[in-house]
Amino acid sequence: MIVIAACVALVAAGVGIVVRRGGRPDERPPAGWVRYIALSLAAGLGAGALAAGAGGRLIMRLLALTSPDAAGVLTEADATVGEITAGGTLGFVLFVGLPAGFVSGVAYALVAPLVPSRRARGLVVGVLLLALVAPRIDPLRSDNFDFLLLDPEWLAVLAFTVLAVFQGMLVAALAPAPIAAPRRRVLTAARVALALVLVAALPGFIDATGEILSG
Repeated sequence: MIVIAACVALVAAGVGIVVRRGGRPDERPPAGWVRYIALSLAAGLGAGALAAGAGGRLIMRLLALTSPDAAGVLTEADATVGEITAGGTLGFVLFVGLPAGFVSGVAYALVAPLVPSRRARGLVVGVLLLALVAPRIDPLRSDNFDFLLLDPEWLAVLAFTVLAVFQGMLVAALAPAPIAAPRRRVLTAARVALALVLVAALPGFIDATGEILSG
């Protein structure tokens, strides 16, 4: 119970940050690209600990509760369904939350100069994580053995979708203002390229979630 309570507190802190800072106008951007990228990565790692780490652990606990027949079974990551330990949770944060945070920090650093507001940046980063990363690496990889153990599948898809968007919004709330946007023509071309990437990634996300939901 202490571990779960700590995860709830961390997620609540992340929600509070999104509510308080997510809608704020940009402050003065950091001086230089090196500092901007470093601060973006730091924001991603912080968000990864709170959202993907603690939040992902809570989702796994929720799915364990809705899948009583899987209790005691080993998951693909060799974790025991229904068993919550401090060491296992710390490992989840370190080896799942922080890598996810690093990826989201990189995504923020790349897209932030193209998107005008914090909330819009957070949404774009969340959708990128959902469309590009989740179906190919985790957690919505269709060949993930865990989906054979945990029910209902729709709850897993919904929960991890919300988590990806939360991760993106939290990164944007923590991250610095972007370096000045490129000139108009370059900005337009970059935005079109970003939209094309999202459109191209969407079928993979649909296929992966469709396979998960079809059992």
